[in-house]
Amino acid sequence: MGRQSEPANVISALHHRVTGELLHLVDGLYANIEDGLFELAYRAPEEARKRRYFDLMREMRYRKSSLIQGLARRMQQALQQWFRPELGNGETDAEINALAAGMAERCMAHFGGVLRSLSERTAFALDCDPDVAALPIGPERIAGSFLGTMKALKFDEHAIVIVQDLFVRFVLDRLGPVYGDCNMRMQDAGFLTRSEVDELNRARA
Repeated sequence: MGRQSEPANVISALHHRVTGELLHLVDGLYANIEDGLFELAYRAPEEARKRRYFDLMREMRYRKSSLIQGLARRMQQALQQWFRPELGNGETDAEINALAAGMAERCMAHFGGVLRSLSERTAFALDCDPDVAALPIGPERIAGSFLGTMKALKFDEHAIVIVQDLFVRFVLDRLGPVYGDCNMRMQDAGFLTRSEVDELNRARA
């Protein structure tokens, strides 16, 4: 086990690392979103629904800068929640939180193990209980921040439902490598998972 580093510095660095990758992926989302919406429009049986997808393409393009800036602000606010739990744990809109939890389920199926390890290591660093859902850099919190930004920009509920699937596909599903990197950084900094703590205690007994 490595020597423990200063928790605040390590966690702040991780948060910025994930935020940078997230914003990069969201920018890349726009390279794919028109193809995704065009595919949905092509498969839509009704003309009105086809028009809705094409209208959403234009709306997303027009609001790209505002959407990315809004998401960046929410992620910056989330940085403070590592160290000040009284600030809350994300969005206050129950519907947004329910949608975000659903979006995060697939990520947990794909890389839940590394997220649980990361949650345990950050809990060790901050002396609190691990909670994957409450991770400020976790998929559920990121999804909530994205949906909350869309809602703040007055996207309607139908648009949010459409875009959320594309966000899972082109953003959340691609965060696995950066979570793995964060987990390794926490391990190298000397912050332990529960199993590593148990192993260390057995070795000392």
